[in-house]
Amino acid sequence: MNFTVMGLWHEMGILARGVVVVLIAMSIYSLGIAVERLLAYRKGKARSLGYIKALAPLMSQPGKLESARGMEDRFAGSPVARVVGTGIGEFAKGLEMRAAGNGDYDVIDGAVRAMERTKDRELASLRRGLPVLATVSSSAPFVGLFGTVGGIITAFQKLADPTKGGGGIGTVSAGIAEALVTTAVGLGVAIIAVWFYNYFTARVDDLIVDMDETASELVDSIIKDARATSRVAPSPSPSPSPSSTVRA
Repeated sequence: MNFTVMGLWHEMGILARGVVVVLIAMSIYSLGIAVERLLAYRKGKARSLGYIKALAPLMSQPGKLESARGMEDRFAGSPVARVVGTGIGEFAKGLEMRAAGNGDYDVIDGAVRAMERTKDRELASLRRGLPVLATVSSSAPFVGLFGTVGGIITAFQKLADPTKGGGGIGTVSAGIAEALVTTAVGLGVAIIAVWFYNYFTARVDDLIVDMDETASELVDSIIKDARATSRVAPSPSPSPSPSSTVRA
């Protein structure tokens, strides 16, 4: 028996070949997702750090937060910029509504709710493709085992058929060796997929921490701006009482 790759391929049955083709397709698909996610996370992290660095001076100075409106457009691909930028935009809209006479609008609550909605969308985007890696990592060994079982059945069928060289231990051992190839391929595909899945899950968690920290700092900055505005706002002058007017 030829134990080279091409030799094993030619010796495999139809079922084993089909299983190997499926496993190769799963591996290629997983690698494609892994490359796309790796580039997306790397870009998202770099752009997020740049956005946080540019936003920090504006959040530390009272009254400067409105000037950060639209800054997220300069950091495309940053999940932190999209989440926090939505909160800043909602904050600016709230100030406009208050200036127009709608004093009942809660600026802080509006900004927090806007960031929460955007964060949910960003998390769904960040986790795109990860379920595929999880599925491949959990199912590839079983797909390979399915091919192994089929190969062993074929080997024992040859053993029972004298016209196909039955009766020799070499026939059985060769068939089992061919069958175990599918298990080895399945395990290899699963190991690579689970490595990528765990690595990307950690990268998503890292970006979530950046989003939460920056959003919390934004809320603190909004609260400080609101307090500073209330302190500098002129107090209304008391109107004369009706009794004093009558006496006059």
